[in-house]
Amino acid sequence: MAIGVISFDIDGVLVDASKRLNLCLNDGDVDWDCFLDCGKLALDSPKRRNVELALELSKRGYNVVVITGRPERMRKCTELQLRSYGVVYKALYMRPEGDTRRDHLYKADAIVALRRKGIEVLAHFDDNEDTVKALKAAGIDAILIY
Repeated sequence: MAIGVISFDIDGVLVDASKRLNLCLNDGDVDWDCFLDCGKLALDSPKRRNVELALELSKRGYNVVVITGRPERMRKCTELQLRSYGVVYKALYMRPEGDTRRDHLYKADAIVALRRKGIEVLAHFDDNEDTVKALKAAGIDAILIY
């Protein structure tokens, strides 16, 4: 029997990373080493409405998980950030080191891998339109949220 979960992305969904993103833009391109620097997470702020949605779903008995494109090396600082914002979640799934695929490809594969483990993602909240399209194409309910 599959375990049902509802998943959330972090940057742009649970976290407003716009200040960090603006700092790390270089001629319109994102400097990913800059953006994925744990020392710059202090520039972020919680997206209260979305954090409250995740908390409400958890209170209603849903298992909330976080699936992010942040690399595994950011686990400790990401957990601290989410905890400081009051995000309640059962599991945090992060991009393996060295995986440089585009976000929508990584997340679609990550969610399919969860299915193979008996974890059914009932819905995923993301701010990336390509990710939402890829997940819907894979038969996963996905919601575009900002």
